[in-house]
Amino acid sequence: MTKPSFSAEAVRAQTLHILKGWGMAGEDAEVTADVLLDCDLRGIDTHGISLMALYAGWIAQGGFHLAARAEVVREGPVSALLDAQGGLGFAVSVRAAEMAAEKAKAQGVAVVTVRNSHHFGAAGYYARIAARKGVVSLVATSTKVVCVVPPGASEPVLGTNPLAYGVPRRQGEPIVFDMATSTAAGNKVRLYQLTGTPVPEGWVVDGAGNSVTDPDLANRLIYERGAGGLTPLGANPVLGAHKGYGLALLVHFLGGALAGGRFAGSRHPEHPQGDGDNIGHFFLAIDPGAFRDMGDFLGDVDDVEQSLRETPPTDPGRPVLLPGDIEEATRQRRLECGIPLAPTLVEKLNAIAGDLQVPFVLNHPG
Repeated sequence: MTKPSFSAEAVRAQTLHILKGWGMAGEDAEVTADVLLDCDLRGIDTHGISLMALYAGWIAQGGFHLAARAEVVREGPVSALLDAQGGLGFAVSVRAAEMAAEKAKAQGVAVVTVRNSHHFGAAGYYARIAARKGVVSLVATSTKVVCVVPPGASEPVLGTNPLAYGVPRRQGEPIVFDMATSTAAGNKVRLYQLTGTPVPEGWVVDGAGNSVTDPDLANRLIYERGAGGLTPLGANPVLGAHKGYGLALLVHFLGGALAGGRFAGSRHPEHPQGDGDNIGHFFLAIDPGAFRDMGDFLGDVDDVEQSLRETPPTDPGRPVLLPGDIEEATRQRRLECGIPLAPTLVEKLNAIAGDLQVPFVLNHPG
């Protein structure tokens, strides 16, 4: 089925209408809409306006304070801790990433963490905005949804636990790599469900460890906690699932335990976890100029890039790429041709706008 396409302006406007309908206002709403639009433009459809459908259900369950403004709890020359006050994680994460970069430019290395937050979208966005300031960045976050089954387990204990890094370049956008430590992001499975397309083999397993490809069943296994769920990166022990599992733990130790965020998979209710989702985020920034001449560092990055691009490919029509190449090409194309949205998603957005009594502007593709 062909998906209708909508202009970037229309998609951003619809996102903003819904956010304001939920009670978010001012700069926080503008920043959040910018983050979501960037994902839609780069082809990261799981983390753009489609999240509105997911958030609508979560917000209805309570625990969100969308009008809250983040506060600095602790701060030193090379560190800071922010409390998001139960708001969505987008605006506070932009603030934290920029703060980490600024502190690193002054002191060499800096870490900023966030607690008492909610979902913050794509980790790569924050790695990119920090790296644009000339620092190497690393971003991690704890999660709300428990959906990843550790190797050898029958039930999920971890989330998709994303990890991203950004590396500045002499010219152009930073090199940005963003990954879930699961074989696939849960929202990708949700998109397969929206389109009725079978889920790839190995992404999701049932309680007995058998692969599940039915999109409706796979979606239930992920979002209705019980036996089964997503596999760690690697999918099975033969392909290195233990490595994805180990990375997922690192992400939680940084984004969750260090920040004071909740371990959603805890089996110990007596352990203090804070209120609500209490998702934690982690932002590390490193100034290369604190270790060597910045020009020399950027020259080495150029060497890596050029060497990779000059490496003979197995298929002449598919050259070796760097992280972010595909997304940047998609961004340019979608700025010109529009952002494709599944008809089912457009219907859900229309219903959300109707419930909130805010304008619905995605009536006319093009």
